Amino acid sequence: MNSRAFILIMFAITKFSYAQHYIEPGKLTSFNITVNHENYTVKTQMLKDAKKITPDNSLTYHWYQSQKIMETKGGFDGKLLHGYYKSFYLNDQLKETGTIRYGLKTKEWKYWYPDGKLKEIITWKNGRKKGIYKIYNDYGQLMAKGHFKNDYLHGKFYTYDNAGKVLERKKYKNGVELIKKPRVEKPKKEKVKKEKVKKEKKVKVEKVKKVKETKPKSTTA
Repeated sequence: MNSRAFILIMFAITKFSYAQHYIEPGKLTSFNITVNHENYTVKTQMLKDAKKITPDNSLTYHWYQSQKIMETKGGFDGKLLHGYYKSFYLNDQLKETGTIRYGLKTKEWKYWYPDGKLKEIITWKNGRKKGIYKIYNDYGQLMAKGHFKNDYLHGKFYTYDNAGKVLERKKYKNGVELIKKPRVEKPKKEKVKKEKVKKEKKVKVEKVKKVKETKPKSTTA
């Protein structure tokens, strides 16, 4: 292959790759932003234009204004975050990762300790906790596992000891713990009494039978 052919092939590959990833600025719906805090840095995306939606008073919205990321319940007053969300400790270790859709947390979110060990996993759907929930201690050991439904614990919930064995089992329904009623054993009827009654009845029947048998028959003159 001569040098001219090689250059043409490389140009075609580069052009194809660029066409696959390049989006015209006018068609971008969101773009990347970086916000520095005192103890951590956030890298995320926000909508290019303000989104007209009717806020839900029960949900917490994440939005951007004046180089700050805000979290407010029931509404927002800036451009909504929309896309990936990542935050980092000052040592560049991941602090949390997740996805935000029109200002609301969605899908799986993970949280880490400063040394890199996994801390927590929470699943979201449209701003509400829904799905698997796990929490770990600072040694990276699983301490609790459960399931959320509409922001409430729902279903089986387990806690574990340091050896990974189940410490406690609980069950929830819409955030309320279901407590089993203590089993009350019915008092057993004494068989002796039943047998005694049966014997007494048998004796009475036998006595009546004997009386009938010994009773003289009436004779007519």
